[in-house]
Amino acid sequence: MKIDKEIGNVQLMQKINRLKVLNFIRQKGEVARPEIAKNIGLSPSSITNIVSYLLEKKMVVEMGRVDSKEVGRKATLIKFNPSAASIIAINIETSKIDAALTDLDGNILYKKEIVVGRAIRSFEVLNIIKKEIGTIINESEARNAKYIAGIGIAVSGLVLDDEKLVVSSSLRWRDFSLKEYFEDLLHIPVYLQNNSRTKALAVLKKKQGEFEKNIVFLDLTMGIGIINFYDQKINEAVIGEFGHTSVKKDGPLCFCGNRGCIEVMCSVETILSQCDELLNHGKCKILKSILENKGLPLSYEIVIEAFEKGDADVRDVLRECGEYLGVGIANIINIFNPQRIIINGDILLTCDYIFETAVKEADSRAYEQFTKDLKYEKVNIDSEQAIKGVSLFVAEKLFDLSGPDW
Repeated sequence: MKIDKEIGNVQLMQKINRLKVLNFIRQKGEVARPEIAKNIGLSPSSITNIVSYLLEKKMVVEMGRVDSKEVGRKATLIKFNPSAASIIAINIETSKIDAALTDLDGNILYKKEIVVGRAIRSFEVLNIIKKEIGTIINESEARNAKYIAGIGIAVSGLVLDDEKLVVSSSLRWRDFSLKEYFEDLLHIPVYLQNNSRTKALAVLKKKQGEFEKNIVFLDLTMGIGIINFYDQKINEAVIGEFGHTSVKKDGPLCFCGNRGCIEVMCSVETILSQCDELLNHGKCKILKSILENKGLPLSYEIVIEAFEKGDADVRDVLRECGEYLGVGIANIINIFNPQRIIINGDILLTCDYIFETAVKEADSRAYEQFTKDLKYEKVNIDSEQAIKGVSLFVAEKLFDLSGPDW
């Protein structure tokens, strides 16, 4: 037993050291063995052995020699090889499912978008994903891509029980298991995550090295999720379900069972519902005229058109949405004291008025010391960036101790 334990400890240390070297090479781009040894703290001979192992596994490749004026033999540059394996990345949203094959750096090799209904049931999602994964596997074989090392599934919702269950207000799912189903079916590691978090990873990767120390990423695309970056890393202690914090005591009922959640108060559905009620009471005259002239049902785009044409009642609805969002942002500021708030929003933030109202309200409510140097940034993460975030999430899992032996 003692011998087995010693062997296990040696193997664990080998894996730890290999991952340290591999992740350092991934972060640096191109790097020579002496620099790896200097930064990792291992002997040159150990680095040589580990790099030889990684070269044999095709995880790294040699890229020529260091450009230096020093006399003598120049060191060989080592580079991470993202095509050593493939990843299947799935991003589930309320109106569509994106499925893609990527390399280990998140570069998309194949991608397909499947439009779905907002009230799609969980078993229908399973069937769609199963079909698309089969298509991707066939596509991978046709491209002679390397083996599929893992599958990442990102979903709008709270991921619980060691990445097994999803509770989603925006998708109307409760205790829906994705991980176990697909691992049993495909025998490939499956990693499940909230897609606000995977989108945040895409932002982190894109702006690596440019960030302040303490950043909040606020995702408004499906509900409201919050991610905290601290020292260039995601703060895992922040669960992210900011959308289910209360901002109105007796507000509308949320799917989570609570009332007055900020996710309900700051949603397109609430804006449409309020406008529809005002129309029934003879208000929103400009909005009514546009609807009658176009012969179209009420939509967010038409609401914004009415606002731009000067509908005062619509303006009040949008102002209230922005103010509630601002209340939430003020709470974030007072809790996290961030240096920058990055807000991702597609439909809701197409209206600058909502964004500007939210920022004004937040600044009026939060501590002045916290808002003095605070920067706001508005982004719109597209489907390709979202897929890249899912792929990067899987890569992080693959390149930690719980991942395979590279």
